[in-house]
Amino acid sequence: MTQSTPSPQIIDITPHDLPLHCAGADNETWNGHPRVFLPIQSNSQIECPYCGAVYRLHGEAKAH
Repeated sequence: MTQSTPSPQIIDITPHDLPLHCAGADNETWNGHPRVFLPIQSNSQIECPYCGAVYRLHGEAKAH
């Protein structure tokens, strides 16, 4: 029997959601991982190094 690894959660975001940070995509504030800011580029995606959630930005990331 082979175990399959779960596919990462993909979260679509817009420029309105920036600056992007993750504290655990499926967690409440009190039980997530430390908040980490993710430097996403325009029309791209980035993976959280703690939980593996993938954030996909649709639009242009302007300087904050």
